[in-house]
Amino acid sequence: MPASRRQFMFAAGGCAACLSGLARAHVLPTDLEPLVNANYQPTDPDERGIWQAMERIEESIQTSPQLLQAPALQAYTRQVVERLVGRPAPELRIYLMRDASFNAAMFPSGMMIVHTGLMARVRDESQYAAVLGHESGHYFRKHTIESYRSIRSRSAAMAFVAATASVAAGATAASGYSGAGTWIDAANLVSMAVVLSVFQFSRAQEAEADAYGVALMARAGYSPGAAAQIWKQLIDERKASAAQRNKHYRDRANSAFSTHPPSEDRMQDLADTAAYLVRNGAAATSDGRAEWQAVIAPYRAQLLEEQIKLNDPGASLYLVQNLAQDGWTGPLRYNEGEIYRLRGATGDDAKAAAAYAASTALPDAPPEAWRAHGYALLKTGNVADGHAALDRYLAMVPDAKDAGVVRFTLAQ
Repeated sequence: MPASRRQFMFAAGGCAACLSGLARAHVLPTDLEPLVNANYQPTDPDERGIWQAMERIEESIQTSPQLLQAPALQAYTRQVVERLVGRPAPELRIYLMRDASFNAAMFPSGMMIVHTGLMARVRDESQYAAVLGHESGHYFRKHTIESYRSIRSRSAAMAFVAATASVAAGATAASGYSGAGTWIDAANLVSMAVVLSVFQFSRAQEAEADAYGVALMARAGYSPGAAAQIWKQLIDERKASAAQRNKHYRDRANSAFSTHPPSEDRMQDLADTAAYLVRNGAAATSDGRAEWQAVIAPYRAQLLEEQIKLNDPGASLYLVQNLAQDGWTGPLRYNEGEIYRLRGATGDDAKAAAAYAASTALPDAPPEAWRAHGYALLKTGNVADGHAALDRYLAMVPDAKDAGVVRFTLAQ
């Protein structure tokens, strides 16, 4: 059925959305009102208990070694969220976590977690706002308390155990979350049921958060189409990863047992909702690409390094090439070379060497690009140019950890 003729409806509860044979539910963004205000305090006993557990979880996060100390980026994130909600939000606490998975979460007490894996993939402020707006939807529509009660009321112990294992294995398909060995482990020890209630929303709740977030974007002047755009990027990345491993791409959400809408369906729903809002007067003022590029530039090298260390060359190459749609930079070319070098397939040495050379030809080439370029030249027997590149590296970072090794190479 054409998108223009689709009927938007809210599927109350999760029953209809749990069965893959039924039509997908759509949520009209204008039907949704916030259930949390600036001075909100819980009165329900269940919700008060969740907030108390949140305090202990937040304490573990505040002392986590994975906490990214980035005041400018943290302030920028707050600015985006406050633009979305249309008011100052002093009650909001934002924590940026060094976690390579694509994820963010907003807890019911006003604590927001943003992973570096999300920031690594974002191309502009609108895309960043799309994810933060979705998480805000969970918060303002009080999905966590609904989810918590659902989890707590399950009488079958195996259902809870399976859900617990799912989180520990990183199986929240909607976000690409991978929790094993991360900050979330410490939080799990505090209150598993509470953590599950944040990461195990129903399909109906996910659809509602999508619609709410896109509506926030439109009201704030962001392009509502950015939500479908970043979802498409994530799907394409997963397909590239599967292709590199000679595997068929499988949508982990496309299952009657999944709590999340099928990915392709979800992307289309987001696009339909954006089109609906545009038809009804939503107009984007800017995608905020320049602003995003400026604030993320000091962290780009770290973000890319985290992704490459995952040893998923298909996904990493897609990520670098997708970011390069906005123009190749020295760091992007250097990391492209690193991906080829570490993959080590036939012909990858030449591809890596070409990427390193392309990086050094750009004004923002990182010092590591000159080192890699120098060693690549030495491999081909070009000693003079190789030594020149290594000299350039040492001039840029004379106190580098490997400076002694490089000087030994130059002395040969």
